[in-house]
Amino acid sequence: MKRVLCIALSLFALVATVPTTVVATNIDDAVTGVAWFEDHWIDLAIDWEDATACDVGADLSICFRTEAELDDYLGSASRTGAAALLSTCGSTLRLYDATSYSGTMISLSIRNTTHNLSSYGFDNKTSSYKVGACDTDFFSLSGLGGSVYPGNTSSFAQASSMLSGWNNVVSSVYIF
Repeated sequence: MKRVLCIALSLFALVATVPTTVVATNIDDAVTGVAWFEDHWIDLAIDWEDATACDVGADLSICFRTEAELDDYLGSASRTGAAALLSTCGSTLRLYDATSYSGTMISLSIRNTTHNLSSYGFDNKTSSYKVGACDTDFFSLSGLGGSVYPGNTSSFAQASSMLSGWNNVVSSVYIF
């Protein structure tokens, strides 16, 4: 009986440390800002802790201490399912909270969805960006409201700083 209990506790501990898939029916559901960081879940809208680079995925959001660690993860992550291929862009939109592609960074790839940046603790923080393979639009208010960013946000566009009056203004984005 003791051995069975030890095995059961070991299995529980193993499962508790592996991130489970978080599925949201809508990107703005309450779980939107929840991400796996090292060995636990964090709520990005509240605190990124020591994470500086987070990828928001259709089924799992995950954070790392460095952008290089995120790049390693994205290079090895399997996103080959039919749903992933249809719902995500081939490469990510990256928003940085400092100019010259530095500071904290969020990576987004879910297409045809409103991304309210407040859900990820990134509202009014964008100071530079790199667009992936899919065109995007940036908006000054949540829910794709307010003004549309007049700079180039077409596929593979990038800007080491925002146009005048747009530093720390972006509140929502849409990836086509």
